[in-house]
Amino acid sequence: MAESEQPLLLETENRNKHGVVVIGGGWTGLYALKYLLGEGLDAHLYESRSNIGGIWNFAENEAIGGVYKSAHATSSKTFLHASDFPFPSSVGEFPRHEEVLAYLHSYADHFKLWSNIHLNSKIVRVEPQWILTFDDGLKIVSCDYLVVCSGQHQIANDPRSTYPFNQFTGTFSHSIAYKSPYDNKFTNKRILVVGGGETGSDLAVELSATVAKTVYMSIREGQWFQSRILGQQPADVMYTMLMRIFGYYNNILVRCWRRMFFVPMWGIGGTGVREWAPTVPFLHGFINKSREVVDYIALDRVVPKRGIANIDRQLITFDKDENPVEVDHILLCTGYQWTHPFFPSSDIHDLYKLVFASGVSGTLAFVGTARPVFGSIPALAELQARWVAAVFSGRCHLPSEKVMTQRRRAYWTRHASLYPHDHKRLKQLVNLFEFTDVIGDELGARVNLFYLFFRHPSAWFRIYCASPWSPFLFRIGRLSSDDEKLAYQRHLACIPKKDQTFHRFNDVMLGAWLLILISLFFSSIFILMFLFFYFFT
Repeated sequence: MAESEQPLLLETENRNKHGVVVIGGGWTGLYALKYLLGEGLDAHLYESRSNIGGIWNFAENEAIGGVYKSAHATSSKTFLHASDFPFPSSVGEFPRHEEVLAYLHSYADHFKLWSNIHLNSKIVRVEPQWILTFDDGLKIVSCDYLVVCSGQHQIANDPRSTYPFNQFTGTFSHSIAYKSPYDNKFTNKRILVVGGGETGSDLAVELSATVAKTVYMSIREGQWFQSRILGQQPADVMYTMLMRIFGYYNNILVRCWRRMFFVPMWGIGGTGVREWAPTVPFLHGFINKSREVVDYIALDRVVPKRGIANIDRQLITFDKDENPVEVDHILLCTGYQWTHPFFPSSDIHDLYKLVFASGVSGTLAFVGTARPVFGSIPALAELQARWVAAVFSGRCHLPSEKVMTQRRRAYWTRHASLYPHDHKRLKQLVNLFEFTDVIGDELGARVNLFYLFFRHPSAWFRIYCASPWSPFLFRIGRLSSDDEKLAYQRHLACIPKKDQTFHRFNDVMLGAWLLILISLFFSSIFILMFLFFYFFT
């Protein structure tokens, strides 16, 4: 440490001590603070901005990241509820950013978090074990445990200085700075949107519908799409627990769904657009739920393109295309880096189950690290926060460092095989069903389906066969206490109305499952009869 820094550590009047510090006042940080306080810990949250909400705070200033003016959630409300504090019924299925921010404020109000929240407190350096220095250079905070909740969308992954983008002579911007289409760099311009994520799709739609002359959208290695809406209901509630009977990934029921519904309704890859045909099986890569861009392709307002092959000034050639197109502006929707500026280095591969850092005796945790193939980050973050609070309070325990290291290596080996396309660029990608079950097991919070099957068979059927996933599942337990019964009622409220697509689709899936059982039964009878006559006649 430099000599000039020594006096700072000696000035006790500028140094505070807490049991736990939470870095970041967004959705995940509020979850972490709430559960840490609930465990009776001395927890304090530090947020660099003047308000809570993180990226859900809209700011006109392009230098400040966050949502753009027309942004709304891309996952349905079912995947956004806190498990003990649901969204109001007055909020639509896909809340606008103003509604999300209002919800987070009401969450902080309801659980009385404000007295432990410190705004305008930017942390610039973190040193083991654990000393936090703020941007004023004077204030220093130390703590026994540290929770990082600074999010996945802070530092843009900006490739404009790399080949071939550095050959482009037009203008650039990154989606992190996008606020509105009504900007001179977009007006009457030929725009290339680079990236196959939901932000890229939404901005391609918005620009083509408002000010752009032409919008091209380039996706390098294909992309799975799924419509956000089916009928009047969200499409992401279509998946019941029954569909996971043969596994979390490309199992027989998922294949039935894909062949009978997905491809006939939406085409190969969920779009029918050959330029964007995915290179990996369904559920083995991120699913883009902003499928409205396909409507604009049909209207000839958005032109789909494969990956970029070459750039010559403002002429861009795409893979398998002979003729280049002229572009005025490239809008990079190329995601974000996994990095934390206040740490000298942080590697997601060092995190046990994407939560606990290695080599620090279980005193450093990250919440909000997992990104689901479909579903929402907050849905995963709440369970992560509950687990962190339980570990820091001593109610749950981590395995030895040796065991965690072995499990981490096995996890990343499996991850590379499950997500061959996204393994490097989206290391935090997980299957929501699988990941929540894993963290739920750590907490002992998974619904006890075996118990319910015998004691509450109708509740078992509704949960397992006739309802979507929801965060409330991890509070139902054995359906014995008042809180568990309340969670069950909140879960049932997530089931679409009787006339919606969910029920028709679920009837088909139940029928498919019944046919499988009948086939297995008669196959077993046939094999037994064959063996009997072979050996005894």
